[in-house]
Amino acid sequence: MKMKVKHGLVLLWLMSVMLVSACGSSAPAASVGSDGEPAAKQGSDVSKTDGKTYTMRFATATTNDPQTHEMELFKKAAEAKSNGQLKVELYPASQLGSNDQMLQMLTQGSIQGMVQPTAFLGGFNELMTIVDIPYLWPDVQKATEFLNGEGGKLFEASLDKQGITALRYYEYGPRTILLKDKVEKMEDLKGKKIRVMGAPVLVDQINAWGGAGVAMGVPELFTALQQGTIDGLESAASFFHSGKYYESAKYLLMEPKGAEISIFMANTNWLNSLPEHLQKAVKEAAVEITDEAHQYAKERDLQSIEEMKKEGVTVIEPGAEFHQQLVEASKPIISKFEARVPGSKEIISKIQAQFKTN
Repeated sequence: MKMKVKHGLVLLWLMSVMLVSACGSSAPAASVGSDGEPAAKQGSDVSKTDGKTYTMRFATATTNDPQTHEMELFKKAAEAKSNGQLKVELYPASQLGSNDQMLQMLTQGSIQGMVQPTAFLGGFNELMTIVDIPYLWPDVQKATEFLNGEGGKLFEASLDKQGITALRYYEYGPRTILLKDKVEKMEDLKGKKIRVMGAPVLVDQINAWGGAGVAMGVPELFTALQQGTIDGLESAASFFHSGKYYESAKYLLMEPKGAEISIFMANTNWLNSLPEHLQKAVKEAAVEITDEAHQYAKERDLQSIEEMKKEGVTVIEPGAEFHQQLVEASKPIISKFEARVPGSKEIISKIQAQFKTN
């Protein structure tokens, strides 16, 4: 009997110890993830956020062209990478104003992203319009490869001073000129009023050829061509096709080719204000879409030329003599640019040395 009582007391004591031990442990044991680390350390993006969402208003002046396609690709990639924490709102077709107005909004932070040709930076950051110097690049592909590599760093400081981060450069297409009248020799260009984007170097280009360069934004362009305020316009074929400018101009001159490049920009303060994982999502998305964006631009350019031909547009491939005359007439543009734009000579020399141009 005494033995049974003794055993019972021992059992009761053991149960009490176990109960006290369990109650004294205030935190549950850490679960272990698939890689052997505590589960709380996995899913790092989730641990970095309180669930707050961020909005990126992303604008451009064009519609149904390579730039709007880039916007759509970026939206899909960035939102996916952020697990929906970043919401990208798209504003194509100059919904928020002209290129100049949207650029001002970008620097002020009222929009957070913008894509436009580098030429529209002419009145804002003329150094960037080195990209638009005629006959400087062998082709648009080599230009974008240069800018998306070490070459892009040459422009970082000037953009940074204005609160802009260049996230990526995309192909728009070879530069061409759509005209109301047939142009097959230098004399045919004399006096022609040809619209260009805002870069002074493009005005210089047309003037050097004997024409009159007219800087003009996208919204007023269709009416100006239709009413004869201008005789033609310079850009890529896909721009002419998407805007239906071929309805008023039926001759497509395949010069100066080279490169029309779109620059994808973000407001630097906004970008830096994002949590680190969202900054990474934005930057990675811009890079990730490059190949698909460039393939679309190439296909869209060729398709646009074929579609315009069906609408009665005549494609003019200049003869060797005409082409060389255009090249020679363009050479003084570089020295003029270098004298006007501080810091440009070194960058131009690097491009010329790499590609053996001009």
